[in-house]
Amino acid sequence: MTLSETDYQPITLKDKPTFDKIFAQYPQLHSEYSFMNMVCWEHYAPYSFTVQDGRLLTACTVEGETTYRAPVGAPSPELFEEVLALAKECGGKMAMDFYNEADVRYLKEVHPETPVYTNRGFSEYYYRTSELAELKGRKYLNIRGQINRFNAEYTHTTKRITTEDLPEVRDMIEAWSISKHCEANLIMKEELTAVLFALEHWEELGCQGLMIRIPPEGDIAAISVWENFNPTTALVHFEKGFVKYKGIYKIINQETAKCLQGKYEWINRESDMDVPGLREAKMRYHPDHCAKAWYIKKKEIVL
Repeated sequence: MTLSETDYQPITLKDKPTFDKIFAQYPQLHSEYSFMNMVCWEHYAPYSFTVQDGRLLTACTVEGETTYRAPVGAPSPELFEEVLALAKECGGKMAMDFYNEADVRYLKEVHPETPVYTNRGFSEYYYRTSELAELKGRKYLNIRGQINRFNAEYTHTTKRITTEDLPEVRDMIEAWSISKHCEANLIMKEELTAVLFALEHWEELGCQGLMIRIPPEGDIAAISVWENFNPTTALVHFEKGFVKYKGIYKIINQETAKCLQGKYEWINRESDMDVPGLREAKMRYHPDHCAKAWYIKKKEIVL
């Protein structure tokens, strides 16, 4: 078999059962293998896939540059080599990326001349759900202080998002986007499209979420959206709130963890994309570990 770029087809909602079946058998750690992420961000980073001998192969294209990924499924050196050869022939500058250490070990053992780089900005933060819910100890003293100040000024209610709530949540997101001037920021504009897609296909994607209201008006002040990523992990995709309520992000973070406590050991809060402020915010919550990301460059692949 010789793998070709024409073997890959665009991912659509109807492909979800295929992904669910493979991911149920081979649970993943990184959100780059989240079907929900793939379809929600398709407008910005089109994903494609093929299934070969029961193994899932995916690729992502951004601004005309395609990056291929190692097979998901039972180990197959032959198929790995097929993908590597395809990446060298058809891949972009970052021809292939990796989210499983076993694939990186194989590459280093079999192709030691090919340099492998750690992609720090796309490594994802894992937190113990119980820690985010309880915020015990001195290391969370500052965060607890912000929560206490919020609670001294506001009362709030929390509620799981249902399909009946979705029109109001959509209105809240659109108002939030205006307050953040999303139209003037490319990434925020693309994220807005991704959030609205998730809301539009809420049940199909298996979305779950939480919203916070602040009386007396009772308007939605913040929301979070997550999915059941693997048996031990909830993956938080979106978390939005109005910063006029100082401390609202600390509240939605903790309330989400409380909602997930007892159901999941871990919460994956995704990467920081090398954004300094975002990295600092994620580190303040003291992640337990990261789901790492690696990549190789097309010009450096040695077969």
